[in-house]
This record gives sequence, C-alpha cells and structure tokens, in this order.
Amino acid sequence: MRSPRTPARTASALALLALILAACRAGESNTAPPLPVATAEVQAARIPVYIEHVGTAEAVSTIDVRARVRGVLEKVLFREGAEVQKDELLFVIEQKPYLAALRKAQADHERARATLARAQSDYERTAALTKKEVASQAELDHARAARDEAAAEVRAAQAAEEQAAIDFGYTEIRAPITGRAGRALRDRGNLVGGPEETVLTTIVQLDPIYIYWSPSERERLEVLRLRKEGTYMARDQIEVRATLVDGSEFPYPGRLDFVDNTVDPNAGTLRVRAVFPNPETTLLPGQYAKLSILVGRDVPALLVPAAAIIEEQGGSSVFVVTADQAIQPRTVHAGAVHEQMRVIESGLQAGERIAVDNLGKLRAGMKVTTKASESTPEPPKADAVAHP
Repeated sequence: MRSPRTPARTASALALLALILAACRAGESNTAPPLPVATAEVQAARIPVYIEHVGTAEAVSTIDVRARVRGVLEKVLFREGAEVQKDELLFVIEQKPYLAALRKAQADHERARATLARAQSDYERTAALTKKEVASQAELDHARAARDEAAAEVRAAQAAEEQAAIDFGYTEIRAPITGRAGRALRDRGNLVGGPEETVLTTIVQLDPIYIYWSPSERERLEVLRLRKEGTYMARDQIEVRATLVDGSEFPYPGRLDFVDNTVDPNAGTLRVRAVFPNPETTLLPGQYAKLSILVGRDVPALLVPAAAIIEEQGGSSVFVVTADQAIQPRTVHAGAVHEQMRVIESGLQAGERIAVDNLGKLRAGMKVTTKASESTPEPPKADAVAHP
C-alpha cells in the first residue's frame, strides 16, 4: 500500500517542474535566430550647404507722388497699376494761375533789370562828374545807393521768377522713378496740394526687388564661426534662391546685400536682405517666398539615410551595428537634410554601420544579421545640397 503524498512533497515537485519549464523556455529563447536588419554605412562627403528661411519681398523704392502746389486736379494721365517710366507725366494741376504768376514775375524781373541799368549808368556818370568836381560827394553817394537798391530789387525779382517757374513746373507731376503705379488717390476736379502736399498715387520699384528674412542669433554666430574656419563662403559670395508659393522656382538668383547691425532683443533674430533681378515683376512687395541661402560650396560632412534617425523629445539617436553584430544605441546631433540623406554633426564616425529598418524592434545588445539597404541613396555628388 502506497504512503499518502505529503504537502511538502507536492510543493517540491511543483517547484521542480517550474524550473524545468523555465530552462526549456530559456533554451528556446537563446536559440531564436538573430533579427535581420538592413544597414547603411556612414558616408563622408563634401557638399554644398544651404540654409532655409521664409522671406518677404519688399520694394527697393516706394515713393509717394504728391501735389506740391495747390489747385484743381485737371488731368490724370496714367493707367492705374501700370508700369510708368521715370519723368513720365502723370498728373496736371490747373496751370493758368501759375502761368500768370510766372509771366508777372518775368515782367517784374525785366523791369528791375532795366531800373538797375539806369541806376548803374547814373552812378557811372555821377562818378565821372565827381572826379571833375562838377558833382558833389553827396550826389555820388546817392547814385551809389540808388544803384545798390536797384541791384537788390533785381535779385528779389529773379528769386521770385525762379520760384514762380518752380511752382509752374509743379503743376505737371511726373514719375520720380521707373516702377509700377498704384491707384489714383484723387480724381479730376478735386482740390489738391497746399501745406499737406496731397498724395496722388504711390510708385514702387519692382526691378530689382528685395527679399528680407530673419535668421536667429545662434545661426548667425554659427555661420560666422564656420566662415572663420574657411568652411563657409564670404558674405559677398552668398547666393540666394527663391521658391514661390506655388512650388515653382524663381528663375533669377539673388545676392546677399545687407545684414542689420542690431539683433531684435525680443525675437533674438537679425534682419537680413538679398536683392533679386525681377524683370518680369513676378515678385511683388509683401509676397512670401521660401529661400535657400547658399553658405558653403564644398563643406565636409557625414551623411546617413534620414530614415535611420529616431527623433524623440530628448534629441536624435541611431542604432549602430557593432563589429560583432550587436545593436548599440547612439545619441547623435543631426543637422542639414537633403532628399533622403541627413548630415550628422556629432555622434558618428565615417565607416560605421547603422540600422535603417526594424527600428521599433531593436534593443541594446540584441544580436542581428545585416544586409545592405536597398533604399539607401547614392552618396551625394558635388552638386548635392543640404538644408537645415
């Protein structure tokens, strides 16, 4: 007859069974095949580098066309929104009062000159008689005073004639620059001018045209540092390309021509400007454009496929595949992007291999089998472009 199984023996048996099962599972886990992972090599290259910003177009010149004399607006001679040429006649203010004033000033000037001629002749005759002691010194002084007074009247009359001519000239209002005119702000028949110098229209110069943008203070200092190291281009060599809101590329490259001398303390940015040819007036003031600013033509860089980089709140990282086929997470400082490639500023070395797929399954120390990535782009050539 069998002896009854005690509770102690039962517990021991169950514990032994649990250990056996755990060992079996561990054996199965250890014998699981390594995860296949596609990899790409960290590539050393020399590439052009562009900085990207969004800019706003502004006119090189914006001029308010004003009525500088008071009168009734008689003629509007341009088409609103059309191109006008420098010195083209745009408006005419009533001319009769100013023409009459000019003719009167001219007549007054002629009379003053005639008076001066008589006074000069009288002075010369009196001076000759004084030498002969026929005329007294008092008579000579009187003749001299009359001559000087007549000369002063001539000067005053000449100044009045010149001002009258200027005022008459102001009745014809011409374009101060070549550009595009806005709408006429006063219609014919309106009284314009006077002390307020009524604005009649505005002309903007559209060719060339400015585009402004605002890089950060940190970005400016980085560019200056790399320029001192000889990596980035000199300021007068920087080229700017513009892409319009419809995705089309503006056909004419611009040149950097202005960097402000102060940083906005509220935004921490610096105002910068490029000037662009604009012969077809495609760009208008106030228009936005995406800018690519070429700051370096042959900049050394390390490149990896952008898909290999894991972006998290704490920064960027990649999975490095070590020589013994193990996974090693690595924090990197990722920089500029071009197409499918990304510049690595720190954290990797040329020739290292990184995983480009199955990233969600990888863990530190995991063993993998590697294969070349079919989607890894070719190394960039000399005309490649990097954007931050």
